[in-house]
Amino acid sequence: MTASHDSRNEELISLVARCAIRDQAALKTLFERTGPYLNAVVYRIVKSDDVAKDVLQEAFLQIWNNAGTYRPHLANPLTWMASIARYRALDRLEVEQRLRERFVSADHEYSLDEHVSHHNPEHDASASQLKFNLHRCLLALSDNIKRSVELAYLYGYSREEIAQTFSTNTNTVKSWLHRGAERLKLCLETNQ
Repeated sequence: MTASHDSRNEELISLVARCAIRDQAALKTLFERTGPYLNAVVYRIVKSDDVAKDVLQEAFLQIWNNAGTYRPHLANPLTWMASIARYRALDRLEVEQRLRERFVSADHEYSLDEHVSHHNPEHDASASQLKFNLHRCLLALSDNIKRSVELAYLYGYSREEIAQTFSTNTNTVKSWLHRGAERLKLCLETNQ
């Protein structure tokens, strides 16, 4: 290890320790020093600038909240933070993939119902229950969130296209999609 690498590690260890005692200036400095690297880690997983920014914010919130649990003798500070960012990114992909699969499955089952007359009764019951639960969970969302979720996951609209549709900005759409995904996930899990 070089002296500059050691001093950088020491600086990051100090900043994480200061975050543990709720020093907001330390969090800001930590973000400035490591944000670009962690953003690159997240981007390689989620492949979207908007989602990467969102996940990076979540990762730094988790770093802030868990700073007191960081142990320098167990991991390099940048490795510790990168693993948090990586897990947040993978979690986001998993949530979005599960929602996409549920929407596609429900949409596919709907189109199969229209074209095929011979079905497996168990399969029909399961598909029917999924459609019913999905429809009920969607109805529980506010109109803007419901419509933006449908546009994104059923019709493949980008956040920018949804923002244009609603004459709003992409940050608002990101918020709607994030809230919608979380609420749908919770609703569908409780109705399984």
